[in-house]
Amino acid sequence: MLVSQILAAILLLSACHALFGALGRLFPCNPDQPVFVSRSIGLDLGYAALGMLYAGAGPTIAAVLTQPPFGDPRTEPIGRWLAATSLAAQVAILLAATDFCQYWLHRAFHRRRLWRFHAVHHSATEVNWTTTFRAHPVNELVAGAALAVAARLAGFSETALLLTAPVFFVSGVLTHANLGWSFGPLRFVLASPVFHRWHHSVGPDARDRNFAPMFPVWDLMFGTFHMPPARRPDRFGAEGVPGDLIGQLLYPLRRAAVPATPRAQGPRN
Repeated sequence: MLVSQILAAILLLSACHALFGALGRLFPCNPDQPVFVSRSIGLDLGYAALGMLYAGAGPTIAAVLTQPPFGDPRTEPIGRWLAATSLAAQVAILLAATDFCQYWLHRAFHRRRLWRFHAVHHSATEVNWTTTFRAHPVNELVAGAALAVAARLAGFSETALLLTAPVFFVSGVLTHANLGWSFGPLRFVLASPVFHRWHHSVGPDARDRNFAPMFPVWDLMFGTFHMPPARRPDRFGAEGVPGDLIGQLLYPLRRAAVPATPRAQGPRN
């Protein structure tokens, strides 16, 4: 079972490498970046391998907390209502609700107390599709467990949960890819690579913007949308974060005189 999972992950990553490498050569947002092999690809793939070790933690915690005596969503009004809806409706609702929750969780990790965990993700100076894997385990486990518990407590079916997982994966690698796509008139509907690259930008005008993973409507609603029409983000990173895997894992756990900041002003309180 483990061997088959590893082989499937290798095949998936290889396909992404070929696809986004080719697209990055044809439609780059930042042409000066390496196309197929970035300087941080080894670090990012190290995070991908590490993530496989705790990928099932969130769903396992959620499964335990949504069984008697902790709770049974099938007996709750929302759970009964969801059970009566079609699978397509469940998937659509789950995508929108999860994205809304992720928007606010993302904003929370930009606050000063949690920022050092999220700064690891922002430490990439060359944002590309592999950057999506660069996330501190605390950041991933807190967000993943919270979302999984919320989805199960609401009563979404196992099939709906399984169908939405690859959608969020594709969205994550696409929005981090080095592509100059803004999606034109759809830029207010779907998160594009340019939309999310502004979130990683060190420019002061892009500070704490574009938090939504998939649907920019949340940024429009709450005043955090930022996509200048005639400009492209070109500088990324977070000061003070080490450049190696072990150093980044330990970084949020040790005291520092000056917290890492992706922008000169620092994260908001």
